[in-house]
Amino acid sequence: MPNLDWSLIGAAAARGLMIIVPAAVISALLFDEGNDSNLAFLFGFVVMIGFVVAGYSAGSRRSDTPMMHGAAAALACYVIVQLFGFLRRLASGDDINLLRYPMLALFAATFGVAGGVFADWNRRRQLRS
Repeated sequence: MPNLDWSLIGAAAARGLMIIVPAAVISALLFDEGNDSNLAFLFGFVVMIGFVVAGYSAGSRRSDTPMMHGAAAALACYVIVQLFGFLRRLASGDDINLLRYPMLALFAATFGVAGGVFADWNRRRQLRS
């Protein structure tokens, strides 16, 4: 199993968080959890793009393991954002569903892998040119 470059993962996660945090904060301020507005889905899509950006950023810098680093960068973003969300829910007395966290972590990792795959594809395409 290859070693992960944690400084690279941190830098890639920071890039993803620049997209994820504003979208998550605006979404939390505008919509409650029961809101089924289409605009709420738009903010969810922006968060997914942030995970892909983190994965792409990590994957483009590690050509030997782009998908693994992409998944790790997206998971780092997820953990940071969910840590604040978990603490906010805990402080406000909201219900905490522990089953949703691992499932959403897998979604985040999947989008990070997609970013890593895209970075690898882009690198290979540039090498052929």
